[in-house]
Amino acid sequence: MGQIVVAVAAIALALFCRAEAAAYPVTAGRLPDLLGIVIVVLAVIAIANVAWERLRARPAVAQAGPASETPTDWRSLALGAGFLALVILYALSITRIGYLIATPLFLAIPLIVLRPIGLVPAVSTIVAVTAVIFGIFVWFLNLSIPLYPTL
Repeated sequence: MGQIVVAVAAIALALFCRAEAAAYPVTAGRLPDLLGIVIVVLAVIAIANVAWERLRARPAVAQAGPASETPTDWRSLALGAGFLALVILYALSITRIGYLIATPLFLAIPLIVLRPIGLVPAVSTIVAVTAVIFGIFVWFLNLSIPLYPTL
């Protein structure tokens, strides 16, 4: 269930980016549109994969009886909901605290809480993602995004 929540969050983020990119010049709006399409397609595939796995598991549960049905994984659901909230907060915070603070902060939160990788790869990932996005949107596309906090 958590995978579905994360996939829906990805679709919501892609739609939010699409709405934001509507005001961009035509050439600059192509990259967010392309990334949004890729994100939506991957999210739909993830949802279809979860649905397929549940459909495949259903006959085995029916044969074993209702007592063998797997319980809801509340931890995964909470992680998915937390990730969705984090995405929404990130999107809203960029205009307030700026890209150069919001991006590393909101990348660090799940890396610290979930600890999927060590400290050095986490810091490297945060720096690399921030630099690449900065390079694409500010340097290459020459878009003005709020880099620092606004008062």
